[in-house]
Amino acid sequence: MLAADPGASVASIAAEAGVDRRTVYRRFASREDLLAAIYESRVTAVERAIADARLREAPVAVALHRYVENVVAVNRSWPVDLARMLADDAIRRRRDACVAEVDAFLDRAADEGLLRRDQPTGWAGALLVELVTLAPRRLSHLSPAQVADMVVDTFLNGLGAP
Repeated sequence: MLAADPGASVASIAAEAGVDRRTVYRRFASREDLLAAIYESRVTAVERAIADARLREAPVAVALHRYVENVVAVNRSWPVDLARMLADDAIRRRRDACVAEVDAFLDRAADEGLLRRDQPTGWAGALLVELVTLAPRRLSHLSPAQVADMVVDTFLNGLGAP
């Protein structure tokens, strides 16, 4: 609901969830506390997605597919406004750590010859983020695994070593 309307009221969120707004306020003192819990849950899900992908030890192609599949599932489960989410310093630091982990993985992919080295610094990471953000919305009829197939193919064929 917040993805569709970031300004949604606690009353409308409660109604959508089938509870009274007092029920929401018993758990969250304010709308900001509710948003903080949502952002915390999303970044935790991303951290788990990265850990599950085994970016440091799995073969690059396997880790890439698993990462994309996991993040597609996260993006579908937690479609929140990232700009608002990243206004929270603690959440931003955790998200920055996730980005650093993926960037290190993409460096490994380039070292192993799966990605080109002649692209601007950060381009592969930025493109991957855009693909895993766009694909779940555009390919909503596909499973996360099918979306990952398409994203990985697009990513590697667009950036793959010649």
